[in-house]
Formats: sequence, C-alpha cells, structure tokens
Amino acid sequence: MKKNALSLLVALAVIAPVAAQAAVQLPAGTQELGIQGNAKLGSGWDLNLNGSYGTFVKDNWEVGGTASIRAQDANDAFSGKVGVFTEYNFVNSTNWVPYVGAATELAGLSYDNTNGADVDAGKDGDSWALNIKLAAGVKYFINPNVALTAEANYNIATDDIDF
Repeated sequence: MKKNALSLLVALAVIAPVAAQAAVQLPAGTQELGIQGNAKLGSGWDLNLNGSYGTFVKDNWEVGGTASIRAQDANDAFSGKVGVFTEYNFVNSTNWVPYVGAATELAGLSYDNTNGADVDAGKDGDSWALNIKLAAGVKYFINPNVALTAEANYNIATDDIDF
C-alpha cells in the first residue's frame, strides 16, 4: 500500500509540471469570456455587472469588447459602458500569466439628483464620457480552461461621472 502511494506521488510530481505548461498556451483563435459583478442589497442598494469577450488574433495577443452596467438606489442612477480592449499575455512555464492591456470605453450616466446627494453632475439628466484605461495584471490558470484574474488599472475620462 505504501509503495502504491509513493508511486502515485512520484507520478503526480512528474505529470504536474507538464500539465501546468499545457495550461497556459494562448494560441491564435483562443476565445476568452470574462464575467464579474457585485451587489449590495437592502436599503441603498447597488448593482454592478461587467462582462468581456475577446479572441486571440495572434499567439498571446487578445482583442475584444467590454460591457458594464451599474444601477443604484441613490439618485436613481443608472450607468453603462461599452468599449474595446487589447491585451498582451506573457506566457511562461507556470500557471501564472502576467499581462498588459489598454481599452477605450464610452460611458453614459442617467440620474435624478433631486435628493441633494453629492454627485458632480448637476441636478438631474444625462452625462457622457470617453474613458481610456491602461491595465496590468496576472491570470492564474486553475485548469487549462479557467483562470482567476487580478488587475490594476489607471483610467482617464473626459468627464467626472461615477462609473
């Protein structure tokens, strides 16, 4: 029994690095779907949903689109963004894949500020902005088809709207 367990551990130790290397191949034609969201329920509710879809046009280089919506109880605010992005992934021999990216997004905000809340957008109405985003992050592949992502980004917008 101990011999079988030891053999299994040795086999896993040999196979694991091979599986890790196979997990981080991002050839042209690979597709990526991203979903993220959060919600605050109850009084003063808030909802955020974000999605992205991209395809790798060359090995390690992705181009795609993004869409986001946000709704909140305060000021009856509703905002949305649509945009395009590009990302270069630095594939290596581990399950960790660092990347850099850029995006441009058009954002719209609709609100009713009759409550006197602190919003820098006037009394009520609509506001639009163009947003440019620079990003850097890392993806950790938990299997060949699923990755967890952490990202830091810097945004520059043409208007100071909350999105």
